[in-house]
Amino acid sequence: MKCIILLNQKGGVAKSTSTYNLAAAKALSGKTVLMIDLDPQASLTIMTGIEPGEQRLEGHSTCDLFDQKKDPYDAIFKVNASGLDNLYIIPSDIDLAEKEKDLILKIHSEVKLKKAIRKMAEDFDYIFIDCPPQLGQLSINALVAADEVIIPCKTDYVSYRGLRALLETIIQIKEEDLNENLQVKGIIGTFYEERVTDQRTILDMISEKASIIGTVRKSADISRNVVNGLPVVLAMKTSKTAKEYIDIADQL
Repeated sequence: MKCIILLNQKGGVAKSTSTYNLAAAKALSGKTVLMIDLDPQASLTIMTGIEPGEQRLEGHSTCDLFDQKKDPYDAIFKVNASGLDNLYIIPSDIDLAEKEKDLILKIHSEVKLKKAIRKMAEDFDYIFIDCPPQLGQLSINALVAADEVIIPCKTDYVSYRGLRALLETIIQIKEEDLNENLQVKGIIGTFYEERVTDQRTILDMISEKASIIGTVRKSADISRNVVNGLPVVLAMKTSKTAKEYIDIADQL
């Protein structure tokens, strides 16, 4: 099992969108894939056609992963909207924000997610975690649990400047022996417009921070089928945007 997290402390960088598309692309290739929505805003959960707190979830969510009294398997749900039998999600819930506050007060709280993932490791080829847009306790838990980090990053200067704090946090996680094997898989340049000179320049600057594993163009295709709970790699398989995500997924 490989655990990959998508993380950027800046919001609006297509983090949830990238998580869903990469996970669906790996599922299309025959892998058994679990997504974990670690963002209290629940964007990924909603994208998959699930409303946080709805009755069929029976009160289970990502919060279960931080409660040793609960079985993490009870919080796993098939992504029915995808039409795939090998794509699953642990949905988020607004209560996750309160759970993060509790983690701050507990000893060794940074390893709780890692312990829960270990229990599920044998049943999945990939686990993709969509992290919240800040470097708090939830994101730290994800960094401790992960094998690899993917950083979705808009190709603008503000996003470029924000990379420094994130990369320093990753180095700190490794140096403090919380996860010495953690690797930065690379950066995805999102909302990319190749014809815009400034964006090409910023992309070059970003590549000096970490390797670029792909770019995803600014396109209406990405959000066109969200209401149906479908990522672009399933809804528009032959589109250029779908190909961009599939090419990135092939590297994972």
